[in-house]
Amino acid sequence: MQPLNGIRIVEVTTNASGPMATGILADQGADVIRLETLGVGDPSRHVGGSRGGVTGYSAYMNRNKRSMAVDLKNPVLRAPLYRLIGTADVFVQNSRPGALDRSGFGYEALHAQFPDLIYVSISGFGATGPAAHQRVYDPVIQSVAGFAAAQSTHGVPDLVKTVASDKVAALTAAQAISAALLARARGQARGQHVELSMLDASLAFLWPEVYWNHSFVGDDGFTPKPLIASFYRLLPTLDGYVTMIVVGDDEFKGACDGLDLPALFHDLRFPTLSERFARYEELFAEFEVGTRRLSTAEVVARMDANGVPCAKVNTFDEVLDDPRVTHGHSIIEYEHPEAGRLRQARPAAIFDGERLGVRRPSPTLGQHTDELLASVGCSAAEIAALRAVGAVG
Repeated sequence: MQPLNGIRIVEVTTNASGPMATGILADQGADVIRLETLGVGDPSRHVGGSRGGVTGYSAYMNRNKRSMAVDLKNPVLRAPLYRLIGTADVFVQNSRPGALDRSGFGYEALHAQFPDLIYVSISGFGATGPAAHQRVYDPVIQSVAGFAAAQSTHGVPDLVKTVASDKVAALTAAQAISAALLARARGQARGQHVELSMLDASLAFLWPEVYWNHSFVGDDGFTPKPLIASFYRLLPTLDGYVTMIVVGDDEFKGACDGLDLPALFHDLRFPTLSERFARYEELFAEFEVGTRRLSTAEVVARMDANGVPCAKVNTFDEVLDDPRVTHGHSIIEYEHPEAGRLRQARPAAIFDGERLGVRRPSPTLGQHTDELLASVGCSAAEIAALRAVGAVG
């Protein structure tokens, strides 16, 4: 089952937030058409490990899509692209605010032509305001929104070592697009302008527990608590690392017994969950005494036997062979015509027992330009003329 089969999306997006959002929908069956910059394409084509001219980064986010190489600023291309966009349900862009207005592909221009088209704008800090003009990458948003502060150890902030704010924006956008499509199908709305910023998406993602000490306005009757991530620790063993977390009293007792620290359960410093949270540095120092005496496998086995959430810290290679990963068929392999055999995470959602796969590998730059122009009535001579003036590639 491909739940979005029959939905067409045209995107003018780069890097991660836009391509990942549309990638989720492409995996679920949508026909996603990328309009990429003539000659260079999306920067993701040139970042990270590669083979055969294909990067793993781009191959993952752009599988199940088609690509056109275009110069959006060339006015001769506007008419055929308008015809193509007229066949779409959704248009997605993550350019800086106002950038597409100048070439005739901003919201107002497309909404006037196609009132049923859902137009999605993803930005760093929003369409207006003091930072609307700012060029943004993930670490900037992480620093502003609180990701970096949340990773603080002994007062030293740090960045999450993945494009976290881009991915959060992508997930938010994919859900918002689905909601807008549902509203249109129900007749509640026609084409809406869906706007979201990486900053807003990151704040919403972080808020429940990272900002729980900032949720109450005023100090009256408020008692601050350490963040839940304070309990997120890696503990060294004889041959590696484990993570374990104890919340309930039964889990705390199980950890103490499993680590041969029975007296710790009766330690007056840690009688309740609140006290354990408040003294988490002392608690984990005690746990570390126990884990350092055991192998990783021993710690994991003992915690499992005692009902304590615990796991070995996998290397990347170990993730691929982890029985929990292999059992779920979480990693798929398929042939790419340029890159050869590829390994990727499969689409995560399972629909009515069916795991979704890859219908088409990520396209080369402009691979489908002629095909898509022909589909909206351009003759071979017209396509050649567009190519001759540098409008398409």
